Amino acid sequence: MTGPIALAADLLATWWELWLVVVVGLLAAALAPAVIAATSATRRPTPTERDHLVAAGVPPERVRVVAAGDAAAAFAAGISPRFGRVFLTTGLCETLAPESVAAVARHEYGHLRRRHVPLRLAVPVVFAVSWVAAARLAPGTGFLVGLALLVPTVAVSVALARWTEHDADRFAARVTGGERLAAALATLSADGHLADGGRFSWHPALADRIARLDADADGRHEFESRHAGDD
Repeated sequence: MTGPIALAADLLATWWELWLVVVVGLLAAALAPAVIAATSATRRPTPTERDHLVAAGVPPERVRVVAAGDAAAAFAAGISPRFGRVFLTTGLCETLAPESVAAVARHEYGHLRRRHVPLRLAVPVVFAVSWVAAARLAPGTGFLVGLALLVPTVAVSVALARWTEHDADRFAARVTGGERLAAALATLSADGHLADGGRFSWHPALADRIARLDADADGRHEFESRHAGDD
């Protein structure tokens, strides 16, 4: 047995530690919602919060509110919309109006619906497996080539992470409107709850996000005004 099949069999047989790390990482990402819910004080959305979440197209049963003091934040955990969760902090719910909270929740739900978490995990997994395979095929040069590709891999991961943020923004804007999410981001930034993305940040620059959301909103309004009499 030779060729790719032999190499795959060899990697599975002799590099089981690598596959164990990959499997544990994927399990950790999949079980993150349950772990967070079990280790943090959480509650279900209130009736008012539920109404706004439903209007924003976010299933309320997928949302939990975490007691986190004054911290205003939101994040998605899990690798699929069915088993994932959107977590909102009590500080976020107190800082923003309910409809703005729903817009932020829609952004986070976009990460789940658009499968951003497994997409982000794919880059380091592919890099690690490729590096090991190259090292097995050419023990000397393969290791050095993998080492040289480490920085480009990180750069690709950062670029992908930034793209997923813009993609989740567009996902939210299609339902809640770009102007509402942009205003929410601006408020969180002004109150010191949202850091601006720097050159090496996993998040894009806040000004860029707001500009794109405003542009999407302007385009939508222009389209609606042009076709207002079509019906």
